[in-house]
Amino acid sequence: MNKLVLVFIFVCISQAVYAKELESLKTYRLEKSVHNLIRTRDNTGGFVAARDSKFIVVDSESDKDAYIVRFIVIYDSDDVKSTVRQDEEYKLAKVIGGTAVINSVQPSLTGPVSGPLIVPFKYRTDDKSLSGEAAIGYYAGYRTEMTLLLTNIRIPMSPFIAGGLTQINVSTTADADNKTGITLAVGILINNWADVNIGFVYGQDRIGDPSWEHEGNGWISFMIGWDI
Repeated sequence: MNKLVLVFIFVCISQAVYAKELESLKTYRLEKSVHNLIRTRDNTGGFVAARDSKFIVVDSESDKDAYIVRFIVIYDSDDVKSTVRQDEEYKLAKVIGGTAVINSVQPSLTGPVSGPLIVPFKYRTDDKSLSGEAAIGYYAGYRTEMTLLLTNIRIPMSPFIAGGLTQINVSTTADADNKTGITLAVGILINNWADVNIGFVYGQDRIGDPSWEHEGNGWISFMIGWDI
């Protein structure tokens, strides 16, 4: 029984250690400035990367004590000037000052994004009406980070385009009819700001009937959601 317990503890520790590794070809952002980076081409040391600089892990396995990284976005902080360059590779120690470097970085969220898009309501700008006709579609965009003016706060944002189908209630003097239309939209998402996603969308609906009062006219919608 004691041997089984020891094996179980060993497996748990091994998994924990394995999890505390940066992954090759993934992009990360420094949460604090890092000093004494070593340039790989000539083993020259003393290079500095300031807080918020972003890097790609080129190789996480060949050196047991360091990651081989390449910086793709370089910042200067208030008190630290970066000396690394984008066209060089550097050794980033896996442990700095007794602390695993993975505790001083965060995955970078910048890059292409896509996914399903649900618009639960529409405020139509032509007649100032609020419609509950939902649009379900797919969006594609690019996530980047915006720095708030006069601060070091960075907010991940994703401009996007989207398209999909919508069920539209078309009313006439005689009766009402539900028709399937096409929705085209553009918008912007503020991603994972304090674990909340906030979105603004502008779009148009078309059912192929010029007599419909909202054919090709614009609408706006707001979205809010929580990561779970």
